[in-house]
Amino acid sequence: MVIAFKPCLLAGDFMFKHLRRGLSLVLLFVYLAGAEEPSAPQPSLWSNVGHELLGVAGSPVDGTFSGYLMAAGFGGALYLGLQHDLDWYRAVQDRRDPYQDKIMPVLTLCGDGWFEVGTFAALYQFGDPYAQQVAAQAVEGQINVALLSMAAKLIFSATRPSADDTQRLWFTGTLGDSSFPSGHSMSIFCSAAILGRAYNAEWLTFPLAAAVAYSRIYNQKHWPADTIAGAGLGTLIGYAVATWHEQLPAKDPAIRFTAAPTDDGTMVMVTWRY
Repeated sequence: MVIAFKPCLLAGDFMFKHLRRGLSLVLLFVYLAGAEEPSAPQPSLWSNVGHELLGVAGSPVDGTFSGYLMAAGFGGALYLGLQHDLDWYRAVQDRRDPYQDKIMPVLTLCGDGWFEVGTFAALYQFGDPYAQQVAAQAVEGQINVALLSMAAKLIFSATRPSADDTQRLWFTGTLGDSSFPSGHSMSIFCSAAILGRAYNAEWLTFPLAAAVAYSRIYNQKHWPADTIAGAGLGTLIGYAVATWHEQLPAKDPAIRFTAAPTDDGTMVMVTWRY
């Protein structure tokens, strides 16, 4: 399967802005390529994505203690965030300083979809077979993030603090109002879950993800509740992807990342058989 996407560089364009910022794997063109079929029936990419999204929806219905604990933790944090959004946001803005002014715009790029894809492409290209498996799962996680984040943003159509930091409005019906949930937070926490679990490094990946989520508030792009919701959903997606692939027969993924400039942007192509 070949996945290609070519963003159109139009200022203010809603679709490009959100595809590029954490949703870069929303597919504009999907078509079958003449890839060699595996010898035995294997779940397709879209079958994997479907099962993983169902896994997210079913958490913590699976009945595990960790599932209940995770859902309760994120649910409680989100409730508090919604109750104290304006106060928490102002508290962050009151603590601005020149050092953070320089660091936060750079840090926030780690949650950008282009950075995520580039990181996984490098991991796949230069890593061992195990690293290639992890990179393939991470790319698959970003597809889940793109689909779920886009749907949620359209449904809630919440205003951003950069538009008005004295109040937040919901269900405006305006495409530009896409604050909830934070796509960057979803993207980076999904990666943190997959990479952290694969390399037993959650102690490192999740604090880094939290710093990226904080940068979204600092940069006046999101309210605290947006980043909490994004962190929760991203984490659930990441663990759902990892859990699903633990149940599948082991096989080597075959992915190739290529990029080429075009007249109106850049086309990135992912040739996928996994």
